[in-house]
Amino acid sequence: MKKRTLVSCLFAYVILLPYLCRLYRGFDWSLQYLPFGLFNNVFTELLLAIIGILFFGFFSALSAIPTLLCLRYWKHVPVTFFISLAATTGLLVYFHHDYDIAADAQAAIGLIFIPLYTAVITTAIAGVSGLIELRIRRKQENKKAPEDTA
Repeated sequence: MKKRTLVSCLFAYVILLPYLCRLYRGFDWSLQYLPFGLFNNVFTELLLAIIGILFFGFFSALSAIPTLLCLRYWKHVPVTFFISLAATTGLLVYFHHDYDIAADAQAAIGLIFIPLYTAVITTAIAGVSGLIELRIRRKQENKKAPEDTA
């Protein structure tokens, strides 16, 4: 698979994940992230829904940046890519699965901070696992290389 296709699939996955992890409570709970019911015009509702998905998707895509960096250095740290993908998935599902926007007037601001928290935590996890993976690889290369004693 080409990296461009993989990057597109990763962004689509991260953008759709907040909606998908809320489906277990019902379709209405998942639609809570979209601005429906504000206008009587169907075209305006559809336009606002598309703008809402794009706006929310932009901030959700921020949480994919650490995983994209791991994908960039795939040859050096392949295990770290999967660890960062699992961390991103786990954190987004944990933060979004029970987040009630109707609970408070300021609750929608959390939709901006959730991807930022996810990106910071995933960066820390990927950084530590990347360092561990590089250190293990270097030790294995040193064991395989013949020692020159002349």
